[in-house]
Amino acid sequence: MKKKMPKSKMQEIKKRISRNLIVGVLVIIYFMVLQLAHSKMKEERLIGDIQVFSGTFLVIGIVFLEQAFRHDEGYRAINGIEAIILSAHTLSINHVLTVLNIEFMTYMIISSVVAGIYYLLKSLMVFTLGKKQYIESFNDIAEIVKDEPQKKEATKRKKTTPTKKDKNISNKKEENRGKVNDKKHDRVWKRKR
Repeated sequence: MKKKMPKSKMQEIKKRISRNLIVGVLVIIYFMVLQLAHSKMKEERLIGDIQVFSGTFLVIGIVFLEQAFRHDEGYRAINGIEAIILSAHTLSINHVLTVLNIEFMTYMIISSVVAGIYYLLKSLMVFTLGKKQYIESFNDIAEIVKDEPQKKEATKRKKTTPTKKDKNISNKKEENRGKVNDKKHDRVWKRKR
């Protein structure tokens, strides 16, 4: 028997998916703007703009992480980490181009495709996890198991062989018992006389 998800829960999931897709589209547009800027601007000006964009994304990421910490919200923390990664990617564009000897346009196209695939997969995960959480809300097995009293199983005692120290202690105890018994016997014998 399949249970349909209520409209309110489905709307919440769709809202989160649409946010992810909008952010993904904005990131792709950002990479396209960088491609356009590369063809129209001087290289020094482009490097300066890239550094400004990187700093902006870094500040946005830190703000998101701070909000996530204050409100204990995981999705904001993920958005903050994404912004910091985008900042690092933007800042490393020049270095990667010189090390790998790739054209700027090719690198931006690859970055756009990777960002698009990431945000599509993230949206799919949001939908799948939302549906899974809804289905698990009907599963009350965990509550039943939690309410049952725990039964302890009987276990066999392990037989251990006494060590030399244990043997010495038991011998001393036996000797002391004999001395105590002798003293008690002497006291009783003296009283009887």
